[in-house]
Amino acid sequence: MTSRLHLLLAATCALALIQLASGEECSRINKWGQQTDREVKYEPIFLKPGVKDWKIKIPNENCVEVGGSTYACDYDKAPEASFLEARQVFVHRPGDAKGYGRVEISLYC
Repeated sequence: MTSRLHLLLAATCALALIQLASGEECSRINKWGQQTDREVKYEPIFLKPGVKDWKIKIPNENCVEVGGSTYACDYDKAPEASFLEARQVFVHRPGDAKGYGRVEISLYC
């Protein structure tokens, strides 16, 4: 059972990467606050097909945040990403959301 789950996860990730590599539309980098202090980059978040709106909570990394930035890509149309608060990002996918998308988030501490 565990090996099947690992295989399914690997296949899902591979499909997402193939789809993203085949051409993607990306939003401009959305920023808030200062981008001059220590940068904490988070692993990319992959947006599953079929979901157009996402609220993403950013984990606490023992960081007093002074700023942040997001960069979002989708396979057909650039997503709109914005900070709702220091540790929460809202992403809207204006395309058909039939494929995978990706969001990269950084906080500055």
